[in-house]
Amino acid sequence: MGSWPTTGDGKRIDVSGRPSPAIIEHLRALRCLVGVARHGSTIAAAEAMHMSQPAVTRAVLDLEKRLQVRLFDRGARGMLPTAPGMRAAQRARVLLEHLSKGAHEAIATMPERERRAGGADRFAAAVPPASLKALLAVAQLRSESRAARALAISQPAVHRSLRALEHLCGASLFQKSARGTRLTDAGEVLLRRTKLAFSEVRALEGDIAAWRGQLRGRVVVAALPLSVGMVLPQAVDAVLRRHPEMEIDIVDGTYESLLQQLRSADVDLIVGALRPSSVFDDVRQELLFEDDLAVVASAGHPSLALPNPGLGDLLKWEWVVPLEGTPASAALTNAFVEQGLAAPLGSLRASSPAMTRALVLQTGRLAVASRGQALEENHAGGILRIVPVPLPGTKRSIGVIVRGEGEPAPDLRALIDEMLAVVKHTR
Repeated sequence: MGSWPTTGDGKRIDVSGRPSPAIIEHLRALRCLVGVARHGSTIAAAEAMHMSQPAVTRAVLDLEKRLQVRLFDRGARGMLPTAPGMRAAQRARVLLEHLSKGAHEAIATMPERERRAGGADRFAAAVPPASLKALLAVAQLRSESRAARALAISQPAVHRSLRALEHLCGASLFQKSARGTRLTDAGEVLLRRTKLAFSEVRALEGDIAAWRGQLRGRVVVAALPLSVGMVLPQAVDAVLRRHPEMEIDIVDGTYESLLQQLRSADVDLIVGALRPSSVFDDVRQELLFEDDLAVVASAGHPSLALPNPGLGDLLKWEWVVPLEGTPASAALTNAFVEQGLAAPLGSLRASSPAMTRALVLQTGRLAVASRGQALEENHAGGILRIVPVPLPGTKRSIGVIVRGEGEPAPDLRALIDEMLAVVKHTR
């Protein structure tokens, strides 16, 4: 596995490849923030949290000093959250909900006889940051010793943190073998919720920067095939020019794998063709524009010389077809079936627009592509051509998919808004 990855300035990064949020070290203070925002005073919060009132007061004051922002207005009738305080409390509340759900979901994966009486109900209120960081490190590095080196602590300290995590959760989270330490099913469930909790802390750090007039952070964008190239490059370039302290990573993959990564906070949004509905209720979709598909060929392809060609005329040539199970594959098949034709047989399938384009240009095969993207290439003098054959019923909704819990961080919202602006000015 190698050593723990770092950023350019030497900061350690967690399993999602981003700097570990510094504010997670103040998890106890974040709990106090939620308590005071909920109960209206440090006295009432202390009573509800079984802490001393001076400890709660000190935690909130230390957090305000750390964030360099006033979180509450103090008065004779109690403490009211300021606007930043309300947002910070909301972020902290969501992260605690993730930790609580993670503990209960982890226990639910275990057989009844193996469940231990633990503190699942108290997990979010008691788990220390060190145990959560140890979980992330061991999940990434599969070894307590490597995790210890990454965290700059001793291996026994990591071991104690992991055992404390299992005790608090009441579930068996790890399995040790000659090959290292791996997570059980319960551990994987808790890992996902912990990554989501860390993501919420990162969003809070983004809020803090935004309150100071800055936009910084790292956004991981997952790009699905077709149509993304019309919007995403322009939006990314505009955002980075306006906010040079931001970082943007762009990855690709299948819809199913990227959706799982989104739900685990390994990516922040998916851009591409929207599905009619999602089997998960923790993600939501936002429409950018509508687009349809077109048949494309290389310049000089004989199909371009046909007078009034139909879909049936195109079956004499070989195709590069979309991967099965994708919206583009279903749309292409339906277009042929509606005309009583069998869809092109696909001995060659590709999901990458760049690879599909290369195969079309170099092998003489036909393919389908985003009509808008193909038109852009034609207008720019490209050598990809649209075959003048209608493909009815191939209109698709192109948009973004984000996690439904919590509010998008300011850097993520800026990128989404920039994509909407690009659509508004180009379509």
